[in-house]
Amino acid sequence: MAGMNRGRACLVLLSLLLACGDKSDSDSAEAGDAPPLSKSEHIERYPNAYCTFQDRCDPDYMQDQYAGDVSQCISFYRDWLEERLTTCDFDGAAAGVCVHALADVSCEDWDAGVLEDSCGEIIDC
Repeated sequence: MAGMNRGRACLVLLSLLLACGDKSDSDSAEAGDAPPLSKSEHIERYPNAYCTFQDRCDPDYMQDQYAGDVSQCISFYRDWLEERLTTCDFDGAAAGVCVHALADVSCEDWDAGVLEDSCGEIIDC
């Protein structure tokens, strides 16, 4: 069961990180004027922002996938991003918006898809 949940989590992350088509410029400006991130900055900051968010909004997921250990989650996503970013295009501006917004987004807004556009533009494979 845990393997299925990890797979589902990866699919959710993929859907957020992979570009899914044309996005308007106004979509990526939703989180304000966050500075763009380099690939290395994204690898450092995104896993922390995402896993901290998940710990806040979905503690059952964190318990199920990482025994409630945020550091395990961070390590998993850093490794995943390091591998992915060696072969895919990267949008540093979208990464900056997404990481900045993850710190403040409410759980309800996340569930409603508020960050899908900005977070979905980061990686294009």
